[in-house]
Amino acid sequence: MRRVIERFGAIVLSGLDWVGGLTSLALRSSAVGPRRPFGVDDIASQMVEQGVRSLPITSFMSLFIGMILAVQFGWALADFGATMALGDASSLALVRELVPTLIALTVGAKMAAGMAAELGSMKVTEQIDAVAALGADPIKKLVWPRLVAATLATPLLVAWGNIMALIGGMLIGDWVYAVPAGYFYETYVDELAPIDYIQSLVKGVIFGYLVGLIGCYQGFSTKFGTEAVGVSTMETVVATSICVIIADFYLTMIFL
Repeated sequence: MRRVIERFGAIVLSGLDWVGGLTSLALRSSAVGPRRPFGVDDIASQMVEQGVRSLPITSFMSLFIGMILAVQFGWALADFGATMALGDASSLALVRELVPTLIALTVGAKMAAGMAAELGSMKVTEQIDAVAALGADPIKKLVWPRLVAATLATPLLVAWGNIMALIGGMLIGDWVYAVPAGYFYETYVDELAPIDYIQSLVKGVIFGYLVGLIGCYQGFSTKFGTEAVGVSTMETVVATSICVIIADFYLTMIFL
């Protein structure tokens, strides 16, 4: 029993230490990031790396999210002879929840893991120490561009994902349930209010910030050793998924 309590206490303390380190990095990056120089070139480079190169997987995944949800809702609505309401039934679930959350869990986890692996490799090979030795602030040079890029790229990917999910739903509605694509689009858009679009983009911004913050923190926290980068990358994916789910719950409660 004593060992169980000690183990539980160690897990709690480790979690609190992780949250404290994450908060410290967020405060430090917020303090040094907005100072001149702004690092526009570094941010643009990271936007290409994290945003543009994530478009193919975002498009593919969002398209099939819309198709899968349309199949499920269409099958349920067919029992009541209400397949013409497929657009209304799909819109809120896709825009409010599924698209931003699943993009954060998949594309966001990929982005965070890439940051952790890159920064972890730099730490293991002492490149981060070299940056500091040359007089540059590692937080300003390495963390800030990735954090800003992830925060800006994720809501843009969410907006594009919403479009692709709409197209996927239209295709299934037209091909499988004989719902005209134009009618599906009209009912889909009419069901959505401005707050639904705002909710989707706000989730994208917050999820993107979490992705960038966790990826950078895990990279900077990488231990030395041959397996350290792999362990840090694995922990990054787990931590990102958990934080995104928790954040999604609280954001949904706030908007509702």
